[in-house]
Amino acid sequence: MSATTSQAPATPEPRAGGKVGRAPGWDRQRVRRTAAFVGVVVVGLLLLGLLGLSAQRPTTALDPEGTGPEGARALAEVLRQQGVDIEVVRSIGALEDAELDADTTVFVGNPIELGPGAAARLADAARLAGRLVVAGADSQQLARLGLPVQAFGGGGIDLVAGCDDSEVARRSDVVSVWDTRYLVTGAAPGARQCFVVPSPDGPPDRPDPDAAYGSALIELDNTAAHPDTVITGFGPAWANAVITDDSHAGTAVRALGAKPRLVWYQPSTGDALAPGPGDVDSAGDPSVWPPWTTPAFALLLAAAVLLALARGRRLGRLVREPLPVVVRAIETTESRGRLYRRAGDRSRAAAVLRAGAADRLAHRLAVGRGAGPDAVVHAASRATGRPPTEVADILFGPAPPDDAALIHLAQQLTDLEERVRHP
Repeated sequence: MSATTSQAPATPEPRAGGKVGRAPGWDRQRVRRTAAFVGVVVVGLLLLGLLGLSAQRPTTALDPEGTGPEGARALAEVLRQQGVDIEVVRSIGALEDAELDADTTVFVGNPIELGPGAAARLADAARLAGRLVVAGADSQQLARLGLPVQAFGGGGIDLVAGCDDSEVARRSDVVSVWDTRYLVTGAAPGARQCFVVPSPDGPPDRPDPDAAYGSALIELDNTAAHPDTVITGFGPAWANAVITDDSHAGTAVRALGAKPRLVWYQPSTGDALAPGPGDVDSAGDPSVWPPWTTPAFALLLAAAVLLALARGRRLGRLVREPLPVVVRAIETTESRGRLYRRAGDRSRAAAVLRAGAADRLAHRLAVGRGAGPDAVVHAASRATGRPPTEVADILFGPAPPDDAALIHLAQQLTDLEERVRHP
């Protein structure tokens, strides 16, 4: 049995110093990967910088950290300069944990998110405080706070305090920015009303002597249901944009700076649906999620990050290593031939010989890869001058019945390739 042999792949020659040569184009790939990595890092840093620059201070009305027109950072700084210790809380739970006492003023500057449950809990917590100041509360919130006062809309004209018994206002104080007027509707002994709103039927520049149309400031003495309470409708006058106008700063400092400690309560979105005192006592934690939810999510997130790092780790470039033993191609071919002879598998041996010869002939004769056996047969027939039937019988004929026929087939294949190579 004879067959054509092929050369073994050349062993890579090491460079000087014993190092194996790098694969072609590896340097270019390394440069591209490095450039891509640096680009991603730079873009990430730019995004972080833009996010940091675009991050805005709180923009809700009368937020003590808000530096915008509606914020109250200026008022908070003035109070601190007056020696008032300000503690900002942003949830009803944080307010309940603030340990209120008689030296503490509780201020609700933006009650828009103050839901019924949070208002009821605020009323319970504020009983321990020395003063409660509420700006812009509506009638439902006031009822939940246990205050016999109703709220109505207003604004558009300047109001003069016109009262002598107030702890917040002076008789000549003027407020030009206000949005709510209040009426005392129930029993409120010692209630004091300032900045009385003129009646629509009376002179527009003269307060109603009976305060029948309401006022922008109501002060209530402490009772078993609430501490000393200040209800004001000119909360917007204490914002950064207008705090220095008229008597706005004076009324704010007197209302909020009477006690050495001020708990500034800014209700958050969660307070709009916060449960009431009874719901908290009966249900415990008002959260709708089980207590194990947060640790479970944290564990899943950590696992996802570790998986991403494991799957995306850099393994480094491929390194070529010299083979410990070089086996010549002829030895492999001869060994395979001996295996076929020992197994007596003449048909497979013939098929291997014919397939190799057909591939080499197709490559030699420039026959396309998609061409069938007929194209190889006709191309070989034209190159050698042999009849197509004879060439087809050699390349694609039946399996040889014995060893002699297999040897004869190998000789025919070798002769056919020689004729094509040297016509």
